[in-house]
Amino acid sequence: MATATPGGGGSPPSEAPEGPGVTWLGHATAVVELGDRRVLIDPLGRRRTRAAGKVDAVFITHAHVDHLNRWSLRAVERDTLLVVPRGAMPVVADLGFREVKEIEPGDHLDLGGVDAIAVPTRHDNGRYRKGDSPICAGYVLTRDGVAVHHAGDVDFSDHSVFDDIGKQFSLDATLLPIGGMLPVSYYRRRRHTIDRGVHIDPDCALAIYQRLGARALVPVHWGTVNLRLGGLHGPRKRLEQVVAADGIAGVRVLGHGQRLSLG
Repeated sequence: MATATPGGGGSPPSEAPEGPGVTWLGHATAVVELGDRRVLIDPLGRRRTRAAGKVDAVFITHAHVDHLNRWSLRAVERDTLLVVPRGAMPVVADLGFREVKEIEPGDHLDLGGVDAIAVPTRHDNGRYRKGDSPICAGYVLTRDGVAVHHAGDVDFSDHSVFDDIGKQFSLDATLLPIGGMLPVSYYRRRRHTIDRGVHIDPDCALAIYQRLGARALVPVHWGTVNLRLGGLHGPRKRLEQVVAADGIAGVRVLGHGQRLSLG
């Protein structure tokens, strides 16, 4: 049974209980622990980045500034492996990391016993505007039969890629966004517009969770950053409302710094 344990909001996940698990630090920032390896994903904010403690690698899902944040990456030790999606190398080349790798969906990296696989996701490529590059990717990290999926950001387009991920992996947990920086109602209104919106809502995240067949859902991309046009906790409240109404099991809402044990 997966359980959430408090991380004290600011205490490093390195002090968390041993065993596989995932700690949410806020926004899309998370630490995945598998065996003796610790991976930080999409660090945003120097305080959160430092709270992650010592990590073996940093993975970036896409180049938007709230996921590939140069200011936050400066708080990471330079001997840490930095992994970015194809096309993002020029954005980070001057930061002084000992090793930077570009990957794309289908690529594997061996992190000393952890198999890190880049998988497709659905979101706008580019950095400050839509474009072909840098691309977007999600990741599945596996070790000793435990698998954790981080989707990065997701939009309201074709979600069949998540069916394929669910067939390929037996996921213990998936980290899916449930909001953006604006109220949930804004994204719900954009579900059927031409651009289909750049961020999904909680209802859509739950649908993707079920398509993936994961045993647990950790909602991310909420309660951390917004533009003061709505409450920080709107996405969580909507998620909990749908979960209660539909009887959906396995949803684990974490607070900042909380850890989900997968042991």
